[in-house]
Amino acid sequence: MHRHINFEDSIFIINTRIRIIRDMLLLDADPELFLEKTLDDVNFIDRTLSILLEQLSANKHFIERTEQFHNLAETERIFGEVLSDQIDGDSDISAGQFPKIRDRLTLLWNHTQERRKTIGNIIDSETEGVLIDSLVSSDELSELFQSLK
Repeated sequence: MHRHINFEDSIFIINTRIRIIRDMLLLDADPELFLEKTLDDVNFIDRTLSILLEQLSANKHFIERTEQFHNLAETERIFGEVLSDQIDGDSDISAGQFPKIRDRLTLLWNHTQERRKTIGNIIDSETEGVLIDSLVSSDELSELFQSLK
């Protein structure tokens, strides 16, 4: 992908899609109508989150990069919760009702955990870099204090 990705809007759209799935798990959705579409949606969300992470990681000069990593991490957290609910829950569209989807949902849950770990490592390294860059050397402090005398 060589074109510009609007990370903020993309993350917002993915969050909206995740909320729809979460809400559907709370309702008595007919599996014959919604199971396949729900599985397509979670696969789409998984692929899109992977692409967003890849693109954001590669875009080191993006001004709001750290903020978008935080947004992406929160989205991954919510997505992991929805997958957990679908794996362990007893809704009409869950692995409890359809054990054959458990392995696929578990794989997607593992993907989101791996991405969360990657995002956490990136945020930690960027935060560490900011702290190191913002430190003032002892020579600089001496120079500043001498100007006060």
